[in-house]
Amino acid sequence: TVDIKNFYYGTPIDRYEYMKIKYDEIPQEIIDAYNLTPLEHNGSIYMEIRKGMPGLKQAGRIANDRLIQHLAPYGYEPVPHTPSLWRHEHRPITFALIVDDFGVKYVGCEHFDHLISALRDLYTVTVDEQGTKYLGLTLDWHYDEGHVDISMPGYVERALHKFQHPLPK
Repeated sequence: TVDIKNFYYGTPIDRYEYMKIKYDEIPQEIIDAYNLTPLEHNGSIYMEIRKGMPGLKQAGRIANDRLIQHLAPYGYEPVPHTPSLWRHEHRPITFALIVDDFGVKYVGCEHFDHLISALRDLYTVTVDEQGTKYLGLTLDWHYDEGHVDISMPGYVERALHKFQHPLPK
C-alpha cells in the first residue's frame, strides 16, 4: 500500500477562492502566532485560498486531475467506467486509489518501483510493502490460506471514549 502525504493540501488551484472567519472565533494563540490583529476588518479576517484544503469542495477533483496529468507520461491512467481503479498501459500493475491511499497489485518488484518513482517525482509518499494498512484498516494477509483478516484495533475503545459511553460489562 502507498499513501501520498498532503495529497489535497499541496495542490495549487487555478482560480483562487476567498473566505472570512470571524475574528472572535480565532484562538488567541493563533492570532498572536500569525500577527492577525492588523488584518482584522469589520470583525473578521479575510483570506485568499491558493491551494487545496479541508472543506474546499473541489479539492478532491483538483488533486485527482493533477495526479492524472502527472502519471500519464509514465503510462498510468484511470480505468474507464471503473472509478478509483488505475492501470499501466503495458506493465502488470493496477492500483485502487481511495482519497490518498493506494492499494497496489503488481507482478514484479520493478513495476512497483516504477510507480513509486513516478509518484515521488511530485509527491512525498509512504510505502508499506507488506500492505498492512489501507484506508485506516489493518490487514493481516494469509496468502497460504487464501484470505486476509481485516480489523480496526482500538476503534471500539476510541468510539466509547469519544461518546463518553461506559464500557459494556
